Amino acid sequence: MQYLDGCSFVNLMVSLIKVDMKFSSRAILFLSLALAQGVFALTADQVLDKSKAWFKSGKAWSLNFRAQIFQTDSPEMQTQSGSLVVTEGDKFKLDLSGIKFYSDGESLWQWNVEQKQVLIKAVEDLSSSLHPSELLFKYLNCKALEMSEAEYSKQKLWALKLDPAKYAGQFTKMEVWLSQKDFSPVRLYTEDPSGNSTWYSIVNLKVVKNVSNDDFKYKPVAGVDEIDMR
Repeated sequence: MQYLDGCSFVNLMVSLIKVDMKFSSRAILFLSLALAQGVFALTADQVLDKSKAWFKSGKAWSLNFRAQIFQTDSPEMQTQSGSLVVTEGDKFKLDLSGIKFYSDGESLWQWNVEQKQVLIKAVEDLSSSLHPSELLFKYLNCKALEMSEAEYSKQKLWALKLDPAKYAGQFTKMEVWLSQKDFSPVRLYTEDPSGNSTWYSIVNLKVVKNVSNDDFKYKPVAGVDEIDMR
């Protein structure tokens, strides 16, 4: 067998490339496509499945959030921020500016801190729109339509456009942006039939391994009136 030295090998490769420049162009194109497909080795459905698996790793979740609300009848953007501890079964603790909510799945306590008053209502009597705990899980019930790459707060994310058919009448558009590291949600987007839209940014999302039902009940505070409306 005859071996080629370095110079002979280079000359041979140059000759082969000159034989068919069109073939070389096609090869470069196919290589580029292959590399692009390698970046998106996961499909949108697979990414969504991995996000579902992330949620199965704990019993409850804690997070801070910031909502940016855009209404069609107002040029101004409204903002709202707070913290949330949530688990399945309509159980959550929601802390907003000046007001706190507790729900153990059966009763909801609405505590207006400044007014020193707590309203107690039955969860079954409330509309689903009043359950902020559901927001974190709604995207998990949707089908992923398409996926792209996005960046937010110096994080590389998977941006999934979702099919909102399951929430017809409530949302016409839905998106979720997931971490490329662990597939946890970082941003959520919703748009209602009137064109009002909201971006939810999630910060410090953590898995809570141990939780009890008492964690989602209001504890009486001295000097605060309780009005039972159940």
